[in-house]
Amino acid sequence: MTVAELGEMLGGSGRAKQVWRALLRGDDPFAPGALSERARLKLVGRCRPTSAALGKQTVADDGTLKALVELEDGNAIEMVVIPKNGRTTVCVSTQVGCKRACSFCVTALVGLRRSLSAAEIVFQVELARRMSQERKMPPLRNVVFMGMGEPLDNLDAVKQGVAVLCDQNGLSIPPRHITLSTVGTTPTKIWSLKDLPVSVAWSLHTADDELRHKLVPTMRHALIDLRDAFVRVVQNRNALLFVEMALIAGINDDIQSAEKLADFLVPFGDNVRINLLPLNPGRGDLAPSQPESVGAYRQTLIERGYFCILRQPRGLGANAACGQLAGLGT
Repeated sequence: MTVAELGEMLGGSGRAKQVWRALLRGDDPFAPGALSERARLKLVGRCRPTSAALGKQTVADDGTLKALVELEDGNAIEMVVIPKNGRTTVCVSTQVGCKRACSFCVTALVGLRRSLSAAEIVFQVELARRMSQERKMPPLRNVVFMGMGEPLDNLDAVKQGVAVLCDQNGLSIPPRHITLSTVGTTPTKIWSLKDLPVSVAWSLHTADDELRHKLVPTMRHALIDLRDAFVRVVQNRNALLFVEMALIAGINDDIQSAEKLADFLVPFGDNVRINLLPLNPGRGDLAPSQPESVGAYRQTLIERGYFCILRQPRGLGANAACGQLAGLGT
C-alpha cells in the first residue's frame, strides 16, 4: 500500500509514516520497539509481512548479482541487482514464469505459473536496496520491469507497485527512473500505459509480422496496430519510447531487416530510441549476431537518423542477463 492507503487502514498518516521510517532504517515494523505500541498493534491487527525470502545468490564477474526470491506458496522468481556507473539498478519480475512463449527467452520454458502481487513486486526493490547497502554497492537509483513475466499481463499489480515505489514518504523513486518493458500484448493494454508515469520499452525484435509471430508466437495483433497504440501513448505523454532489439544470427540481423525497422518506426518521429543487444545465451537453437552484423545493422539505423545504442550485457557469468531468468537460482 502507499503511505496514504496504509494511513487510512491504520487510522492516521503518522502511523503509516512510522512504518515506512522503520522499514527504511532496516527495522521490522511488526517487532516490539520499532513503532509506538499503539501503531504497532494497529499494524499487527490489519497487516502481515510479505511472505518471501532471499534464496541462492550468484555474482557475475562484472559485479551483477542474481538472487532467487522464494515465495510463500513454494514458487520462486529471480531478480537482478546491477551496479554500474555510480548507481545500482534492480531488474524485477512481475510473474512466476511467463505465458508469452518468446522463442529467444529462457523464462518461456517455465510457462506461466502465476502473477505476483504488488507487495511481492515492491519486496524485490526493498530487498535490492538492502542488498546494495550491505554489499557497499552504489545507491539504488533505477528500477526496470525486465525480469520474469510480461508486465501488461499483470498490469493492476504493476500499477499499484509503481505507486508504492514512487511514494515520496516511502522508497521515493522518481518515475523517470523506472522503466517498464513489454512485448506489447494488445493495443488496448498498450493504451492503458498512458496513465503510468514511467519510461516504456517495446520488446520488438523485428518489424516483420511473420517473423515476429515466430519469435513471439502468442501475439494476435498486427505490428502496425501495436505500433499505432504506442504512437498514441507517446504523443499523449510527450515521452520517448525505447525499442529493444535482440539480434539473432541469421534471423533478424541483416541490412534489409534494419531498413524495414527504420521504415516501421517513422511515425514516432524523434520520440524513439533503439537499443540493440545481441542475443544472450540460453536457448541452444539460437545464436547471437556477430559483431560485424550488429555494426552494419546499427550503422544503417544511424544513417536513417535514429538514435541507436549497442547495449552491453550484464551478468552473463551468473545467467543474469536479459532473457536468462528462470526462477531456478542457477
